[in-house]
Amino acid sequence: MQPTFFNETPPAPQFGPDVRIVTATGSATSGENMTLRAAFLAALGSLGADLRRNSVVPADIRTLAIHVPDTKAFMDDLVELDLLYREMLGGNAGTVGLLTSDGVVSIEAVLAVSPPSDAPVYRGLTKTEVNREYSPRAIVPEAADIMAKWRIQGTAFQKTRTAEIHYGNDPKHAIDLYLPENKDKPHIMIFIHGGYWQALDKRDNSHLCAALVDAGVAVASVNYPLCPPSSIAEIIRDCQTAAAVLYRNEEGFGYDATRITVCGHSAGGHLAAVLGRTDWPSISPDLPADLIKGCLPISGVFDVEPLVHTGLNAALNLDVAGARTVSVTRMDGRHAGPVICAVGGDESESFCQQSKNYTKLAKEISPSAEYLELPGKNHFTVVEALNEPDSPLYEAAVKMATSV
Repeated sequence: MQPTFFNETPPAPQFGPDVRIVTATGSATSGENMTLRAAFLAALGSLGADLRRNSVVPADIRTLAIHVPDTKAFMDDLVELDLLYREMLGGNAGTVGLLTSDGVVSIEAVLAVSPPSDAPVYRGLTKTEVNREYSPRAIVPEAADIMAKWRIQGTAFQKTRTAEIHYGNDPKHAIDLYLPENKDKPHIMIFIHGGYWQALDKRDNSHLCAALVDAGVAVASVNYPLCPPSSIAEIIRDCQTAAAVLYRNEEGFGYDATRITVCGHSAGGHLAAVLGRTDWPSISPDLPADLIKGCLPISGVFDVEPLVHTGLNAALNLDVAGARTVSVTRMDGRHAGPVICAVGGDESESFCQQSKNYTKLAKEISPSAEYLELPGKNHFTVVEALNEPDSPLYEAAVKMATSV
């Protein structure tokens, strides 16, 4: 959501006659009783409601005109405001203009909607069908409320972190470390947040591992740059760098770097599986082949190719060849330890099948692999089960992290 036009509306996009152009708006009054962030979030919610009324999705956005009372304050807080935008609408902003308003925060989006087609685009599914299968927000109406709750709970939990470890030069290249109390040399689990590689932040998700810390497991919650402008391939390299930094820095923090496991949700499930399959000595000779001792992807997207045919690809910018390159199903290497592929029973058929397929593949290349389906859990509530001591997901995570 980086503005390229200032006090100027972005140029209108030009498309053929078969493309439907839609304008959607959202607004909120800013003032003494509402901060810029709160007003911007309210305007985003209003815009999202207008998108639904017009039966369009954020991926159709081509231009965005944002009106705020103080453009300097907006730019000074752009990192946080961008996270709010991505939480609500993903990485789909198009060309952005920032304009001055009189006390009102308003957003105007121009969207281009291609005509629907019944032609199959991926394994017999139409574009509409693939979009639905891989759009958890469309299946879970309360998704925005759940993520808003995560932001509040995660921000509060972040205050308990032991340290922030940097593996790069900006906040996106950082790790929140949580060490359990009165535990000598605890085993450590890396946690990687989801958001389809284009949204959320470690701050929004680390609280999901609070019960693991209480159980005596050290947790390293990894941040990474988002798409766009980053790419999935770049994110993979960043997460590998983060894992290597954790391996090399145990002496400074007291965890056991010879006992590293990895867990991730959604896009983070994909990244967790990639770390589990990584040929670490090829990255650096000081890294052991079994750097990752166990892998627990939750609702992972292991085969990325179907996303090429969804609106998500407006932010991911993949072609079929590129999607196959970053698909963990097509990568070399084997898992050094156990693999548990968890998924919610109320998720789409495609999400469940992704985990079933990867479990089958992992059994062929790993010492052990299991499929764990949690009945009654959707794409968002399934990861919350990490914090439920009576949940089989919590039990599996603690067992993996403490027994490897």
